[in-house]
Amino acid sequence: MKPSSRRALSGRFSRSATATGLVAATVAGLCIGAGAAPATAAPLVPDTKNVISDNRDIADHERVRPVASHAVLANDRRVPIVVLGARLNEDCKTPKVLDDRLNGAAELARIHRGNPVVVTGGTTQPDCPSEAKAMEKGLRLRGVSNPIVVEEKSGSTLDNVANTSDYIRSNGGVAVIVTSDPHYSRALSNYRDKGIEAVAYVEGEG
Repeated sequence: MKPSSRRALSGRFSRSATATGLVAATVAGLCIGAGAAPATAAPLVPDTKNVISDNRDIADHERVRPVASHAVLANDRRVPIVVLGARLNEDCKTPKVLDDRLNGAAELARIHRGNPVVVTGGTTQPDCPSEAKAMEKGLRLRGVSNPIVVEEKSGSTLDNVANTSDYIRSNGGVAVIVTSDPHYSRALSNYRDKGIEAVAYVEGEG
């Protein structure tokens, strides 16, 4: 076999093994979330950031994104669930696109109860609370008991990234970004440009 063929074959095996490992980590995460085993303070796999960075084509795949999200949260309870905001309606209620994101974040948080949640979004309607405050309320109403970090100065995705990156770095430099389709693609790119390794948990469209 030619050396180039061996390298290509080795690459395929490596990607397959990574995907299998993510699935295994997800199963472990579900067990931890259900109380079958205690969560550990130290990451089970300490180089999660590099694993994701080296396998983005797998982690970003539509079928793997939910698996990867559960895996990194189960692996390290410092990893935050970052929920990106959207403009509130004129009556100050959350729009459908934001409700979808909150539903997705709540699903993750109820399983990974030790991981913090970050809600990010500023005041985008007169006489209304910030997006982040509305999101915090929405998550509590959905039964989320995780610690919630409220960032309410952002007016755009780039602001979301700039205003949450330091917190993410202080917690290992990895985050699960909860947003919608197709917004997730731009959001991941923006976070990665800032040195944050992120995986997407996608709910809804917008």
